Amino acid sequence: MAKSGHRPALRQRLETGLNGIWYRLAPPPWWLRLAGSLAAPLLLARPDRPTERPPVPLIVVGNLVAGGGGKTPLVAAIATELRALGLQVAVISRGYGGAEPSRPLRIEPDTPATIAGDEAAMLARSLELPVWVCRRRRRAMEAALNAGADVIIADDGLQHRDLPRSLEIVVVDGERGFGNGRLLPAGPLRQPLSRLDQVDAVVVKGPGYPRGLSPGAFEVRLEPKALVSGADGNRLPVDSLAPGPVDAVAGIADPGGFFRLLESRGYRLRRHRRPDHHRYVSGELEDLPGPVIVTAKDAVKLGELVQRSDWYLLEVALSLPEDFSDLVEQHVRRFRV
Repeated sequence: MAKSGHRPALRQRLETGLNGIWYRLAPPPWWLRLAGSLAAPLLLARPDRPTERPPVPLIVVGNLVAGGGGKTPLVAAIATELRALGLQVAVISRGYGGAEPSRPLRIEPDTPATIAGDEAAMLARSLELPVWVCRRRRRAMEAALNAGADVIIADDGLQHRDLPRSLEIVVVDGERGFGNGRLLPAGPLRQPLSRLDQVDAVVVKGPGYPRGLSPGAFEVRLEPKALVSGADGNRLPVDSLAPGPVDAVAGIADPGGFFRLLESRGYRLRRHRRPDHHRYVSGELEDLPGPVIVTAKDAVKLGELVQRSDWYLLEVALSLPEDFSDLVEQHVRRFRV
């Protein structure tokens, strides 16, 4: 079996170690607290919400913590609903984990994730709408505008000071919340919790409601919809492979949520954690007993790297609360008047 090398293993240990510190009640070690005090002036100096008005409705879906919180599924759900209204919707992203080009690049459904970034590639394939990536999100916005977009959704970018926006949405993981509530690197926060006072909506991806979060957030849940064969694309019921044991592989910020979704459908798991945005190599999954189930974010990077026939991606979807959909739709309509 091909080896993925020492760098991913080191990164995985680092991520696991930091998450273990950030998301527990005990104070972080002294050396992280010292590093946090040194970094605090820089993080606290980050500007408040930019006031520049974009040319069209521009919805930023971001979070306050390092790592994922469910932003991309929410972007997909919002884009799907707005497109159903007859709007020309485009998504912009930095394209993290890909080439992160300095000039805007339109991502097609067949663009490799090594170029697009895993999340941008996943959106381009599942939504079939324009997805633009650029290291400078403002340039991605301009490319989307020139291509005819009348609504733009930014996957991440809450802290991107050069990107104008008309609506800010913060996603919070209901179980992990804000961890120990400290700024990086002593905790997971990119900005102080007071930044929440400036956003238009907070969405909690359940289950759970984070400690310290004011009432009034919208609550959503990811629901498993199908297993999709990585070999031939056939869609199967989610619990088709239960009750036997399976190898669950996840290279996302919080693999625990993926594992819990599978366990809720009766699966017994052999868990295989990979670093967030992990770059797979040929043969990496071949020695697993199988069958193998991966996340959609991992599947866009595997493709021809997997030679076995018994591997599947778990397709999930997020249903938006009616009052949240109304908030987004009314904002877009008012902006366009």
